[in-house]
Amino acid sequence: MESFLISIAGNIAAGKSTLTKALETRTGGKIVSFLEQVDYVKKHGYLEKYYKAVSAYDRLKGTKLNGNDAGEFLKVKKEAEYWGYKIQETYFLSRLLDLGVLNELLREGQSVVQDRSIYEDQIFTKNSNAYEYITDEDYRKYQDLFKLVMHNKPNPDLIIYLESDVEALKSRIVERSRGEESELAKPENAYLSNLNDLYRPWIMKCGYPYVIIDTEAIDFRTTEGLECVVEGIIQAVPETERLFK
Repeated sequence: MESFLISIAGNIAAGKSTLTKALETRTGGKIVSFLEQVDYVKKHGYLEKYYKAVSAYDRLKGTKLNGNDAGEFLKVKKEAEYWGYKIQETYFLSRLLDLGVLNELLREGQSVVQDRSIYEDQIFTKNSNAYEYITDEDYRKYQDLFKLVMHNKPNPDLIIYLESDVEALKSRIVERSRGEESELAKPENAYLSNLNDLYRPWIMKCGYPYVIIDTEAIDFRTTEGLECVVEGIIQAVPETERLFK
């Protein structure tokens, strides 16, 4: 029996995990949910250190410097570059391991819905390079590594992109109260906005079938909203209809 890999994409707090689990329930297990494994990142506080480092660098970018400030500026910049590459490298390796597990499930005929694919790493890495959290040299190194290791890996049959306004994302971050994300919810923090600017062109150029869901217009936590998502999936990949019967 043909199996399908559906990847849920979207900015931080867009609702990826919620939709992933909802689709598993809706299909009665015909699609199993696969949540990204980030225990190592959380256990070692990498995310909190990353967000603090890049936010500190962003705050310094627009300030005037005198001769006494140069050393501090370079120190903060170096810290941002260290964590910028460290977090991306760690996530990439973790998602690469996940991809091996996913591949086995697909080979066994099990369809899977995944709450962020390794392909989205390209968005975060591009953003980090654009805002100087990753050096040009490390960015080129990452791109070369991605091309090398992703050869012959399973591709998503469909990507569902959850599009959200930045203010809605910040509101959800506050509601779910994850300490490491607190910096992102601050009014002056542009991190989520910068990512949003990259997501739309990425999804339209990704080369895979995709569906765009406006999370402010469609609440997939409700039966009606979830059915709208299901209709979009079937329309994009008709063969998936059997999974929802």
